[in-house]
Amino acid sequence: MLRAFGLLILGMVFLSGCAGVPQSPVMPDQTFWKQPGKRVGLVVSKVPTPDVYLPGASCLLCLAAAEIANSSLSTHTETLSADEVVIIAADMNKLLQSKDIEVVEISQELNLRKLPKYKSEIPNSTKRDFSSFAEQYNISYLLVLDLNAVGMHRTYSSYIPTSEPKGYFEALGYLVDLSNNTYEWYRPVQVLKAASGEWDESPNFPALTNAYYQAIAEGKEIIISSLGTPKTDQ
Repeated sequence: MLRAFGLLILGMVFLSGCAGVPQSPVMPDQTFWKQPGKRVGLVVSKVPTPDVYLPGASCLLCLAAAEIANSSLSTHTETLSADEVVIIAADMNKLLQSKDIEVVEISQELNLRKLPKYKSEIPNSTKRDFSSFAEQYNISYLLVLDLNAVGMHRTYSSYIPTSEPKGYFEALGYLVDLSNNTYEWYRPVQVLKAASGEWDESPNFPALTNAYYQAIAEGKEIIISSLGTPKTDQ
């Protein structure tokens, strides 16, 4: 299934989480890794099915034309594995444990709309109240990996493609201090990877398939390195 309209909405949620000023990235502070006795809950969103995203094909006829033009690519993309995406959460878990942090894996699906809204003047405060997780799981922090999109990405202007397809990965990672609903870490990630060589080699699209896995690998590296690299004083 190809997606165009949903990508715009997804992007808006990805940038801000709700109406208001978008949250800027936050790097972990040096002191966070040095504090003993932390229990961190780890929750991961449902892994999205690999798909083809066609932003810019915004009218119904435009979208229909774009879907037809990319139907072979869409069929192939749906066969691709998303196993490498799942490994990101496992690597986040290993990273925390390597720093002597106890990790509690949370199996329940995170639904932000069900959490109470939260408003604070403290910098880097969340827009939802995550404090219920503290008592429910006996944790002091909640680490979230929100997987938004994976697959192929091709921009359009109405009926006309304005780019070649690219491997695509989009996610949001954040760490919430449950005592005050502030972000200890916040990192949006969007990776677009062009094919090395000819992309239009139907039905298997080898160069573009390679770009797809490269996009996931690069996104994973960004997330893990950002979480594991503490902020240094200026």
